[in-house]
Amino acid sequence: MSENLFLMNQIESFLKAHPRKDGWKVYECHGVLSERLYIGYLLDFLRDRHPDALKHRNAMNEVRGDDMLGTPQKSHDVTPGSEWDFGKELDANRWKGDLEIEWKEQPIHYRRFAVHLEDNQCSNFIATKSNGALRDFHRLLNEYGKMREDPGRTIRVVNGEDIPIPDVSWDDVILPDGQAEEIRRNVEAFFKSRERYQELGVPHRRGLLFTGPPGCGKTLTLKALAKNVEASFVAVMVTAGVEDRDIYKAFRLAHTHSPSVVIFEDMEKLVHSEQVSLAYFLNLLDGLKNLEGVLVIATTNEPELLHPALLHRPSRFDRIWHFRLPDEAQRLALLQKKGKCYFSDEALENVALNSNGFSMAYVQEIIVTALLECAHNGDSPKDDHLLKSLETLKEQRKSSSREQESLADRNDIGFAPRQPARHKPWRRDFLADPNDD
Repeated sequence: MSENLFLMNQIESFLKAHPRKDGWKVYECHGVLSERLYIGYLLDFLRDRHPDALKHRNAMNEVRGDDMLGTPQKSHDVTPGSEWDFGKELDANRWKGDLEIEWKEQPIHYRRFAVHLEDNQCSNFIATKSNGALRDFHRLLNEYGKMREDPGRTIRVVNGEDIPIPDVSWDDVILPDGQAEEIRRNVEAFFKSRERYQELGVPHRRGLLFTGPPGCGKTLTLKALAKNVEASFVAVMVTAGVEDRDIYKAFRLAHTHSPSVVIFEDMEKLVHSEQVSLAYFLNLLDGLKNLEGVLVIATTNEPELLHPALLHRPSRFDRIWHFRLPDEAQRLALLQKKGKCYFSDEALENVALNSNGFSMAYVQEIIVTALLECAHNGDSPKDDHLLKSLETLKEQRKSSSREQESLADRNDIGFAPRQPARHKPWRRDFLADPNDD
């Protein structure tokens, strides 16, 4: 069968299945338009974002080579029992066949097939009864496609340099039983529930607050979310010169690139900045339209310094997790993860037992200090180095000027280094939208 005859047969059968008299509108797109719409990622988009929208499938994915081969850093973990072993299909960047979805209670049907077999060019037929539903669906597919096309994803820092997405897995996050999974489940559920929020008439936005002493896993949890959650990430870093303008930029970027996460580290310092209006910040948090599809996550070392208006009004921060100083089991888990190949189990257990009151950052520093001493002296790591490191850091903690000071207080171990102060104060009435100049 010639290619032209094959194409005509495909057109005839698709039009017959979607007659105009029944309200169907049928479109064809291929080439550049197909690439702009990221239709090749359609099955992956439904898998990752909106599995409930898929009503019928007679289509097959063409698996991505790196994911089939298990290329490090470019493929999903398929260890036995993992979700990518049994629960999900591997990534693809093209597919062929028929799909039927329902979006905003409206049907959208696709047929994708190869037109030129020698170069594998595809044509796409789309049928819908609602152009509005179709356009809304493709807007979200476009955002997903842009995210997939950008392997060097970054966290956009509105008042500093952008940060590459850190390579942190959930296995790196050591928290009390169930806490990391609970946070992960809440965040993933938010981004998968857009239609459900709309059905219930609830604004699709949430605010989460991480509290607790420095160095206990708040930033590491944010890094794991940034690595593993398929959303845009925007951050405002606490600096001596953080301004209302920076907060506005963050929310505007988040709205433009939703679904997205806005991160405010050390929020107790942010809201007490001389160049930040609490009233303006609250007004932005309460915005209805601009926060659709936006999840706000803030961290604080001192929640008692936060204004009650931030904590006691629904829709601002409706879920709070406290990151406590690690118990012995958590300390041992981290010590084994970082030092098992250098030190004996007995020494690691001894250090875990005798490091009560240490933050996770300090526990990790016990290993680092011991290994650095070995490197400087040309020695092989021994248990004595680990025990000496523990005593050194105990003395350091005693001489600290503040109770529970951790390395996080004296080193920039968050998302970005602290920025220099700015010299041009900027203030506006909190009801006005600042211009982005």
